[in-house]
Amino acid sequence: MSEPNIARLATPHLTDFHVHCDYSTDAVGTIDEYCRAALARGLAEICFVTHYDTNPAVDSGDCFVRIKGVERRAAPEHLAPYVDEVHRAHDEYYPRGLMVKLGIEVGWWEGCEDTVRGAIERYPFDYVLCGIHDVGDVCICSHDTEGNLGRMAPERLIEEYFRQAVLAARTGLFSALAHLTYYRRFGEQYYGSIINELHRPYLPELWEALRAGGTAMEINTSAIRHGLGEYYPPPGLIHAARRAGVRVERLGSDSHRPEQVGLDFDAAAPLVAEQAPYYGE
Repeated sequence: MSEPNIARLATPHLTDFHVHCDYSTDAVGTIDEYCRAALARGLAEICFVTHYDTNPAVDSGDCFVRIKGVERRAAPEHLAPYVDEVHRAHDEYYPRGLMVKLGIEVGWWEGCEDTVRGAIERYPFDYVLCGIHDVGDVCICSHDTEGNLGRMAPERLIEEYFRQAVLAARTGLFSALAHLTYYRRFGEQYYGSIINELHRPYLPELWEALRAGGTAMEINTSAIRHGLGEYYPPPGLIHAARRAGVRVERLGSDSHRPEQVGLDFDAAAPLVAEQAPYYGE
């Protein structure tokens, strides 16, 4: 079978563990459309991770889930239709060669631990991603850079970002930390190249926290389509993490459209191989 604009991967049996469908308010495409796209791409497995953000300080689209076109506040009871549909997709697509997993991307905010437990204890999630989208009340994933990033000096932004990453990693609630260095998406164009040099003092504590919490780190290829040229995080940080004993075990497209599933995976696949070479920092 084939889907429009879906190029088949040269690398067989890859998995995409960061897929959003239209239950996320910023994504388009049904679960079935993503599954068909994954088959066309040649993937062996995908994991849906609808956004789940309960941050009381931020009122963004991630604070809602979309159910049959109706947006409802993120709450455990509103996830039931999503859970049921992912399980239905697994039953339908597994015989066709695609494993479909149930996941969630939790929008991290300091103090959210009980809220997270309420969701993950209610449903049998296979994978729980932690996404840091806000630093204090500054949204780092907004096109309105002047109104958001402009409120915080780059040094302060990076310090607080990594402090939150450490707190999240140590909870032990999450399978993996999503798109580390996501602040680069708009930070590079707003602050300049300095944004890529400020993280180094915070890495040892982060690596320790990831190890202690049993939290892995994903390789998120969406940075390529965002025009950054390197992944979240870039290869130097990926190899530094592996040297420090941090698990780097999943590729994620962070797809928000079906045609983005598994995008740029051929080039990224060696970075999650067990014997991938180390280089740089």
